[in-house]
Amino acid sequence: MKDIENGTKLAIIDMGSNSIRLLLGTFTNGEWHNEPKTLWTTRLGKRTTEGLLSDESISASLTALGEIKSVIEAYGATAVHGFATSAVREAPNGQEYMVEAAKVCLMEWSILSGDEEAIWGFKGALVDQLPSGKHYATIDIGGGSTELALGSKDGVYWSKSYPVGAVRFQHISEDGPQRVWEETQFMWDPMPIKGEFDEFVAIGGTATTLAAIDLGLTEYDGTKVQHHKMTRERVEGLVMDLRYMSREERLEVPGLPAGRAEIIVVGAEILTSFMDAYEVPHVFVSDKDGMEALQQELL
Repeated sequence: MKDIENGTKLAIIDMGSNSIRLLLGTFTNGEWHNEPKTLWTTRLGKRTTEGLLSDESISASLTALGEIKSVIEAYGATAVHGFATSAVREAPNGQEYMVEAAKVCLMEWSILSGDEEAIWGFKGALVDQLPSGKHYATIDIGGGSTELALGSKDGVYWSKSYPVGAVRFQHISEDGPQRVWEETQFMWDPMPIKGEFDEFVAIGGTATTLAAIDLGLTEYDGTKVQHHKMTRERVEGLVMDLRYMSREERLEVPGLPAGRAEIIVVGAEILTSFMDAYEVPHVFVSDKDGMEALQQELL
């Protein structure tokens, strides 16, 4: 897609381990003007004992894509790009799923490697801040994996993908308090920062949901979540508040969507493990991520 015409409408679909997300944007006067992201919880990352995408999660995902197709058509998007992450790239039937997905909702698609996922997330989250010349790090806690990236305006020079996610580690969290922290605390690799460092930025559903809860948002607003500061103490406080609530009680918490009620504590525990390992006192949350990076790549 080159020489994009004014008024071009584009759809980006992110098929993650917990949910499928949709970003719709119109290219006007040299930049993208986006609608708020929408999502469908399908738990694609809940696989069979053989590691396959389950029939149940495939069915839920294909149903969601049918609905997404209708939304895209109503919006009038002329180009559709989809990408999948850890659930699909690790599953033996991941490629097969993507072929079926593209039949339901016609799209150009790709399955991202862990490094690609980390780099795209970094670029999308920091597109507005990189011109400063300082160095930044991102953490993207997904349903099936967690990506770290470190870089500056010259690009990402270190990245790492860990098989640790809010859906994948749900069973470990159920073993008791601190189990996720204990399981992950010593896995983080040294981060080779090469220049003047500015901030740690957290992206993905865990981070944006924690920010929405902290802000008490009854309706999600990405503009309010963008650059919201979360201290280590506040994240731990939310873990303690949420851990012993029933699902019904969690559904009453402003900012916590039903599709994330069962896994938010797991994701938050991964974040506290990361913050402790790297002695990070706070993170800034970004609503922007790899979806916005893909938009920019298409320019």
